[in-house]
Amino acid sequence: MHFKIKEYFKFLYSSTNQHGVHSPFVYNLVTKCFYNKKQTPAYTSIKSILKRSKASVTITYKVAKLLNRTLSYFESKRALILANSADSISQILSTNNDVLIDTTVSPNSNEYDMIYMDIDYFESLSDLTSLYSKTNNNSVIIINSIHNSKTSSMVWKKIKKDSHVTVTIDTFFLGFVFIRKEQAKEDFIIRT
Repeated sequence: MHFKIKEYFKFLYSSTNQHGVHSPFVYNLVTKCFYNKKQTPAYTSIKSILKRSKASVTITYKVAKLLNRTLSYFESKRALILANSADSISQILSTNNDVLIDTTVSPNSNEYDMIYMDIDYFESLSDLTSLYSKTNNNSVIIINSIHNSKTSSMVWKKIKKDSHVTVTIDTFFLGFVFIRKEQAKEDFIIRT
């Protein structure tokens, strides 16, 4: 617990809001998705999903709303969820979104617009690397609990250094990873 508190203070010290972002892609994501305060009918359903499955879900209501908004923002049609609470996350993502969701990677599957995974799902960077073939230039990989432990923090740092990764956004609870070929390599730390 002390590690997570220390990490949070480091996050607060180095994080910024939309005014510290010089990438048009990230600026639009932050202002139109992360900071979108508009209430939607999906939020009531999300709250009930979290209440029904509170023992198994490791995300907060705020994070669940952000996940749902992110799927809408990118107009994702196909998602992959690799998490211990895959059923609940699937319900959260599909609330008011027309999306096909897989909970396992099959060799026959196509590209995914969004991949959501718990950071402890993979033990080495090669697991994330194997997912690159399942993404396209506009896909987003969202990783949960990037600052929960020393191990998860080290894995997050490895992901940021990976040569395939061009943009990362650290929101403390979630890490957003992009493999956009036209984008310069940048790492952002954004308060949500």
